[in-house]
Amino acid sequence: MKKKILIVEDDKVLLQVIKLKLEKEGYAVEKAENAGEALRVIGEKKVDLIISDIMMPNISGLSLLNMIREFFMVKVPVILMSALNKADIVNSAMESGAYAFIGKPIDFNKLCLKINLLFSRYKTSNIT
Repeated sequence: MKKKILIVEDDKVLLQVIKLKLEKEGYAVEKAENAGEALRVIGEKKVDLIISDIMMPNISGLSLLNMIREFFMVKVPVILMSALNKADIVNSAMESGAYAFIGKPIDFNKLCLKINLLFSRYKTSNIT
């Protein structure tokens, strides 16, 4: 069964590019353009990984990560991404419980490597 990845990105073009790239790699992909949509998807469907932009309108990726942990009480891994590739942003992402951080523009080889490493470490889904 294909691993399901939820992508949360407010840039519609980038969202579609990431979706197509991950589908080409063999993953099932759900997408959300904001944190509200992401929370709805998480509440309705089982996902194995969330990839979220940090800088989004209304609710940031860091806040989304905290909400997932608090309200859904799930351990689904989250990769946060941002064009603000500064040490303090990366540290905040990791301290908030992100599995990994990836800077923008996205290096898809690095992203796929992080995803493959994650799934090879955790053979089963973290969502219960």
